[in-house]
Amino acid sequence: MRIFQVITVSEFGGAQSVVANLVQGLNDDDEVFILYGGNGEAWKPLTRKVNLIKICEHRKEVSWKDMFLVFKLLRLRLKYKPDVVHLHSSKMGAIGRIVFNPKTIVYSVHGFDSIRKAFRKFLIVERLLKNRAAKIVGVSQYDVDCLREEGISHNVELVYNGVADHKADDTASLEDSSLKRKIEDIRGKYSKVIMCVSRISAQKKFDLFLDIAKEKSEYAFIWIGNKEIINDLPSNVFCLGETHSAYIYFRYADVFILPSNYEGLPISLLEALSFGIPVVASDVGGIGEVLDGKNGFAVENNVLSFTSKIDYVLDDSRNQVMRLNARDSYLKNFTIDKMVKGYTSIFKAIYNKGKRS
Repeated sequence: MRIFQVITVSEFGGAQSVVANLVQGLNDDDEVFILYGGNGEAWKPLTRKVNLIKICEHRKEVSWKDMFLVFKLLRLRLKYKPDVVHLHSSKMGAIGRIVFNPKTIVYSVHGFDSIRKAFRKFLIVERLLKNRAAKIVGVSQYDVDCLREEGISHNVELVYNGVADHKADDTASLEDSSLKRKIEDIRGKYSKVIMCVSRISAQKKFDLFLDIAKEKSEYAFIWIGNKEIINDLPSNVFCLGETHSAYIYFRYADVFILPSNYEGLPISLLEALSFGIPVVASDVGGIGEVLDGKNGFAVENNVLSFTSKIDYVLDDSRNQVMRLNARDSYLKNFTIDKMVKGYTSIFKAIYNKGKRS
């Protein structure tokens, strides 16, 4: 099969991780292209042969410049004649469904609430283009249900995100020495480390993270993923900036938390589980489908809900069991193999139907 993976931006993030992990797991006989915007850092770890084509600069917003993008994609369609076109992000999902043959299109919705709650004006676009895809994929049952509530249902399927298993890797050799020293110094001063790996944006509730930290001042709260230096933090809060392969540092965490206004199925949460780290996260998007009280908790967005479950998870009588459950839930449900099987079955069905027609 000749497969296009098409995504708006290529800096490290959830959707980009899905693309990279999926590409790695596809059959070696498949000819894979990644059409992307931005600088392409997310593709640097790839080890298989992939055709990388930069189609635009990093630009999430819609503008008149997207007319050039439309023509560029159309030219690539005519030149390479892909068997399957896999679209990621709402912007590329819209442009791609206009440009490419709908019978070849798979459109992954990486968190439908980003449209329903944050950018509701784009709902009309989703409804207008709902039939211009062979398959629309929700990354959680929550997303599938939300799509159906908006009248998008007949071609919708669920495929959970999956992440690579790095627990047995020699992650210490990959660590940034400066960042490692900072975290080890923090661990030396506090009995427990509560960690969050995420960018800081309107979607993420960084203010709630700070309020939780103030309430649990006996623990260190580490945030990895902030672009800017943040001043005037509580003494037990440490924002350590961006880093490649942030999952490396989960081995220093006792609990992973993720306060958020909306989500699809967060990659960082699944990575924490893969390292056997229990999770306390906002009960939004597909998070409640992952956390079952044995591997962690999906909670309301308030300080008490988070702090009470953090205390529960850290209790010595149950912590080790929860760690084992976290790891086990990852192995059963959220491996790359499971995600690849889900998408491969969709791709093959589209390819075989195209060959018969």
